[in-house]
Amino acid sequence: MKHLYLFYIALSLLLIPLSVNAEVVRSIEFPVNGPNNFFSDFGAPRGGGTRKHLGNDIIAAKMTPVVSAVNGTVNFIISPEAAWGYEISIVDSEGYQYLYFHLNNDTPGTDDGKGGEMNAYASGLDRGQSVTRGQLLGWVGDSGNAENTVSHLHFEIHDPNRQAIDPYPSLIASTGVYRSSNAKLGITPDMRLQLERVVDGRPNDIFKTMLELGSSGEEVRQLQIVLKVLGLLQKENITGYFGPLTREAVIAFQKRQMIDPVGIVGPATREALNRGISSGVLLEYKSFYSEQEQRAILIQKLLAQIKILQDRIKAQTGIR
Repeated sequence: MKHLYLFYIALSLLLIPLSVNAEVVRSIEFPVNGPNNFFSDFGAPRGGGTRKHLGNDIIAAKMTPVVSAVNGTVNFIISPEAAWGYEISIVDSEGYQYLYFHLNNDTPGTDDGKGGEMNAYASGLDRGQSVTRGQLLGWVGDSGNAENTVSHLHFEIHDPNRQAIDPYPSLIASTGVYRSSNAKLGITPDMRLQLERVVDGRPNDIFKTMLELGSSGEEVRQLQIVLKVLGLLQKENITGYFGPLTREAVIAFQKRQMIDPVGIVGPATREALNRGISSGVLLEYKSFYSEQEQRAILIQKLLAQIKILQDRIKAQTGIR
């Protein structure tokens, strides 16, 4: 009976989340290296109350330098520009991900949308490359669905389970000359209204029509960008034309999502794409470790989970 009792305690504890929505403070460098301002807007309603803001918007002038918050690895770089703008993602050694949205897409001094990647990202950056804390990544802008708002950096932090956490405490505690207590621009009510027009840094429902072999246009281009971010398509294949290579990549995506792999972007695939982009789930970190290293890391994580469970059982039962 005693063993059965312990079993039920263990089972109940497994159903309890190992973490709650407690404040998480990461040791970071402030991501904007210039005059700026921001407020605590994580979780603010977006899309008429249908969604929540998943990051913090840091208001700054266009072409203000954006720097890496941590020592880490470039997870991905959005190329070419996506519907939600230019974006770069950095992942640190503990699996936390730092997302930078709406990097500049304008020729300096204009709002022409023709600045290209050379005015969005620092030169030489590529996926898998190591970066250091404070290293230049790119420049603040208003690309993508931020085009009609004040220029700003939408900054997100995701935990190793890919859950967005409130960046505000980390930003307040961050290092850097231009952290929150310095060189503020001031946020007007109009600026707040402009920022609220942007949905979590990403637009909602990019994909609205059926896409198949022979389709062409902007939706196909956006589809190819997402497939490229997921490692299913090469940059050179982003043409806006749905050909055989795009069909193969769509089939691979459908298999990942457990959707009937027919190679056509129908209702179920559109829903998975739109939902995944809006939540950030699709733009996930792909490990650079070998399979053997990944197994070793997984074993260490499981051992850590077991240790937590054992400690909880001891606390509940008084067994030492």
